[in-house]
Amino acid sequence: MRTEGSATRGTVATIAGFLVAGAVAGVAWALLADPLQYTVVRVDDRSGLSADEVAASAAFGVLLTYAWVSAVAAAVWSAFATWRWGREGGVGVVARTAIGAAVAALVAWGVGVLLGPPTPEVGSRPAGAEVPARLGIDAYGILFVWPVAALLALLLISWLMLLREPVEEIHVAEPV
Repeated sequence: MRTEGSATRGTVATIAGFLVAGAVAGVAWALLADPLQYTVVRVDDRSGLSADEVAASAAFGVLLTYAWVSAVAAAVWSAFATWRWGREGGVGVVARTAIGAAVAALVAWGVGVLLGPPTPEVGSRPAGAEVPARLGIDAYGILFVWPVAALLALLLISWLMLLREPVEEIHVAEPV
């Protein structure tokens, strides 16, 4: 039997768990991503940062790392939350999963940027030195990985729970 208190507890626990999962995923992204490496270039009295085409492909790798870390974190937490607090089903379970996952995407992004390399600067570095680029997301659609992975996990766990429920037998009265 579902009570208002259990639904509220499930909502708070699900969203709080997504916030924690987002922070953990942000830390993992900052540790696992291999950011673009700029090369310090000095010409006469001017200096700047340059990246060749091969190094620039690392920007795509940063997005891929965010995507797979996000997909794993969202699916794992959503599966657990659905199994633990989503048995009552309904629109509320789907809404809290989608909202929690969307907020977690932003938390993961923010934590990853904060913990990743700082904004690259030439400073007093010699010519030819490599400077890592700051982590970032320039393709904002990648943020949808969180809600999509979370909702797919919710669907899978809901389906598996539905398969385990006994089917009630329906007795139809024969016409007289």
